[in-house]
Parts: sequence; structure tokens; C-alpha cells
Amino acid sequence: MAQRKAVDHLGTNLHPTVRFFWGLALLSFLVFSGGWEARGLLALLGLVLALASGKRVSFGYFGFLILSVLVFNLFLPLGKVWFTWGPWAVTEGAFFLGLGKGFTFAGLVFFSLASISRRLRLPGRLGALWGQTFAWYEQLMDQRKVLKPRALLMSLDRLLEDLYPTRQEIGARSQADSVGTADRTTLAGWVLVTVTLGAAIATVGIFP
Repeated sequence: MAQRKAVDHLGTNLHPTVRFFWGLALLSFLVFSGGWEARGLLALLGLVLALASGKRVSFGYFGFLILSVLVFNLFLPLGKVWFTWGPWAVTEGAFFLGLGKGFTFAGLVFFSLASISRRLRLPGRLGALWGQTFAWYEQLMDQRKVLKPRALLMSLDRLLEDLYPTRQEIGARSQADSVGTADRTTLAGWVLVTVTLGAAIATVGIFP
């Protein structure tokens, strides 16, 4: 049975450039927020937006990522001691610091997945290179499951053929990528930008 293709609901309402800078703004709120509560809520917002963009998200992978960062930070002696296990003291400060860092790492990926579009075009030569880099990143994230450990070289060759089409295929590929991508930001898109940025500001303000 063929797998149904995910729909990029963000791409149908947001122009790629608006979408990119909107994502950067949300990323800045995540990075500069103080408490773990704010970072957790912003990471959750990023997860919802990543899913709305049609990206596949492995909940097991990101759960393991957050847990790994949390465990490594537990070795830091910070704040009130909760309990001791031999020479190892688990402290309140280390726990919440690790939790906040884990949410930050996950949120960075979520917002990146939500805000990067293959049709992103930035001004200037450097901007074009930057935009192309982000486009390749999105393609790699979308097609990472193509790589098969038992047939690594063959699957890698097929992936490179998809990412670097021949000259005859470029026109058709560009036309296919443009389907479902907004030429301008719709009213619904601007409402989404306003609501999410407002929610990010409120979150940082409530949990400084």
C-alpha cells in the first residue's frame, strides 16, 4: 500500500522568505528564553509547526535526545540536593538545567523543519548559497530514511541522484517543488505568524 504524501500546510500559506525569517524569530525566543518551562512550551510549539509542515517526526528519537542531555547534565552539582547515590548527588538545578537544554535542542530542530522551504531565495550571492544549503538540508531530512545500512552505497547513490538531478530534470523538478508553495503570504499565514509570535512573547514573559 502506497504511503500517503504529507501535506505542507505552512507552505500553502507562507511565502518562503517570510516563513524563513518567522522561523528565525521563533528560534531566537527559544534560545534566549530563561526557564525550562518556556523552552518546553516553545519546543512543543515547534513540534506542532513541524507536523503542520508535513515533516516526519520520530517521537522516540527526540525523547531519547532530551533524556540523554538530561542524564549528562545530572553530573553537575547545582542547587538543592534531591538524593545521593553513592558519590553521585542528584541536584534540582542540574535536573532542570538539563531538561531546558534538551528542550532547546529538540526545539531548534522542530523550528528548522517548520521554517525551511526548498523555494527559499535570499538576496545576493551569499544569500543564494545560504538558501541552497537550507534547501539541501530539508531534502536530506525528508529523505534520510532512504539510506539502508545493508545497501548503503546503492541507497546513497539514489539519494544523490534525487538531490542533484540532471539538467533535463531540473525544470520538471522545480515545477514539482513549486506545487503547494505560496507565491505570497495569505491572510491565514499572517494570522499564524502573529499568533505564534505573540504566543512566544507571552511564554517568555510568563516564564522568564
